[in-house]
Amino acid sequence: MNLLFISLSFVISFYFRPTEPKCHKNTVVFQNNLTISHSILKIHCKSRSDDLGYHFLKFKDPTYNFSFHDHFLLTTRFKCILWKGAKLEYHKNFTAYEGDEASPRGRCGGLYTWEARDDAIYLSKKGVIEQLMYSWIKDYYLFN
Repeated sequence: MNLLFISLSFVISFYFRPTEPKCHKNTVVFQNNLTISHSILKIHCKSRSDDLGYHFLKFKDPTYNFSFHDHFLLTTRFKCILWKGAKLEYHKNFTAYEGDEASPRGRCGGLYTWEARDDAIYLSKKGVIEQLMYSWIKDYYLFN
């Protein structure tokens, strides 16, 4: 038992060496750029262990963002739902962040900026030019 404790301590000390650069938190950002409709953007994100609740962004409001470290053993994944429209009749459910399973330490310092526009939802990573990721889905049953 004592040998197991010493071995485990040895492995942990190598994994968390103080000489390694610090792993900065990852950040997920949401922007409301619904320039035509000026609609409110409703956001709900959650992971396996964190439910971040509902957030509402008016057009031109400051961004909504959250930061976190990847889970030590399990893949960190944040799933989000965005809604827009006068009656929040448009929505999209998607994975806003997923950690890197290949890396034992996960990702460090990632910046994922999700921009809600009238036509679709766009993503830019670490300031790289955004790309169209998802189209909005309309709930037709709300009007029947």
